[in-house]
Amino acid sequence: MEYFSNFYAFLVRGGPAMIGLLACSIIAVAIVIERLVFFSGQHGDSKELLRQLGSRIAVDDIPGAIKVTKASKGMLPKILAFGLLRGTKNRADITDALSIALMEHLNSLERNLAVIGTIAVIAPFVGLFGTVLGIIHAFDDIARVGNSTPAVVAAGVGEALITTAAGLFVAVIAVIFFNYFKTRIKSYNQEMIVAANQLAEMLHFHNVGESIPTDLYQPSPSSKTAT
Repeated sequence: MEYFSNFYAFLVRGGPAMIGLLACSIIAVAIVIERLVFFSGQHGDSKELLRQLGSRIAVDDIPGAIKVTKASKGMLPKILAFGLLRGTKNRADITDALSIALMEHLNSLERNLAVIGTIAVIAPFVGLFGTVLGIIHAFDDIARVGNSTPAVVAAGVGEALITTAAGLFVAVIAVIFFNYFKTRIKSYNQEMIVAANQLAEMLHFHNVGESIPTDLYQPSPSSKTAT
């Protein structure tokens, strides 16, 4: 209880700008948690997924490959299922279909990321706004009391420093997570592009009656051991 009382007093001391910074913080934390949960739900082993798909494509079991994608979690299996449903087309058509699926799912990867970027930009300005309000408050106190002793201006200066520090803190945290998610999105997007191209290659080999390169669907060592 005392913690919340101290936190409330901290907000009150910071002035009106602290309300804006608190709102930015709550929004940023909510988005970060949502994005972390989202990425944790993505398929973790694309190579193993491709091996499973390739082993079924090699024995002309496209429906079985589609079942594998439906049993797997994340966006990548859905994208690959989109290509499998067009598995009888030529390679260019399969590649185009997979590219469309990739572009449709790209928005899901970047959802709400712009909000974190915006918070990272505006938080220091909200803090600066609080700084200006604190200085104005300090000058009002000087004008009202008629002197400029440290005790008179301390409250206004404290308000200014609190909002400045809070604004910078929120901005730094937002930038860290913004860059983290950007890097993760880039990596995951590249992984999906590679997987989509490999699936298109496997379907092409299957359609022209050639053997699929074994390295694209050969079971992992752990799977061999288990069998």
